[in-house]
Amino acid sequence: MRPELERACLRYRLGAPARPLAGRAGDRIGRGTGASLEFMDFRDYVPGDDLRHVDWRSYARTEQYKVRLFREEVSPAAEVIADLSPSMAVTEGKERALRDLVEAFALWIARSGGHPRRLAAGGGRFEDGERVPIGAGVAAGAATGAAAAPAAASTLLPLEPLRPRSVRVLISDFLVEHDSGPDLRRLASGAAELVVVQLLDPWELQPSLDGPTALLDCEDGGRLDVDAAPRIVASYRERLARLGASLEGAARAAGARFARVTAGAPERMFADQLLPQGLVEPAA
Repeated sequence: MRPELERACLRYRLGAPARPLAGRAGDRIGRGTGASLEFMDFRDYVPGDDLRHVDWRSYARTEQYKVRLFREEVSPAAEVIADLSPSMAVTEGKERALRDLVEAFALWIARSGGHPRRLAAGGGRFEDGERVPIGAGVAAGAATGAAAAPAAASTLLPLEPLRPRSVRVLISDFLVEHDSGPDLRRLASGAAELVVVQLLDPWELQPSLDGPTALLDCEDGGRLDVDAAPRIVASYRERLARLGASLEGAARAAGARFARVTAGAPERMFADQLLPQGLVEPAA
């Protein structure tokens, strides 16, 4: 991880999940009782209970044995799912931002005690976002653990089964022909938390056309010749706005947390877009 990204990551951690988690011992609030220092309730003592949790003051008042219960803290299972199709590498800045976000979420999950898996949308598992050839459709290999990513993913779901009650982070530009709503619902099903990040390049948000321009589809090689008329750009922006609103609505309907991120420097992406949406919070 390069120093600029690491410094930015250390200023934040994952935002608190909306629902209790399940998993191994860690530092996030779980669904049941455990051994943290946060008191939750009392219950009657039963043989075999840890005597250190007996409330002796209560016994002195009532002559009944009561056991103090504490919040369970867990280390959640987690998956970072990345769209590795060619549109995610349409510019060097967008490709770098995707790699940064994948590695940032993986680091934040690991720092909270979790063990994240990096998965390709429509593909398999990869170990290091810095070495994955985004947009190239890399072949899977047991020796390298590389992801098998199709040139244009027909689904946002990874090929590997998702773990139950896991935290799932999906990063894509969602510039696809099919409706992403069903995929989001399937990703949310059985998850403790779903985080949806739409990553767009600055040029995709504010395109500038200087005279007649040939636009090439990086997914299928198609060509579209357009002029620089303001109505062309205005129509594009309207369609992009509708796509963004539809995507955010689908994410909210699936119970996911959503953020639209403009590709840029790590600190700017984290502070300006992930933090206001509650996806991250300042590190303690």
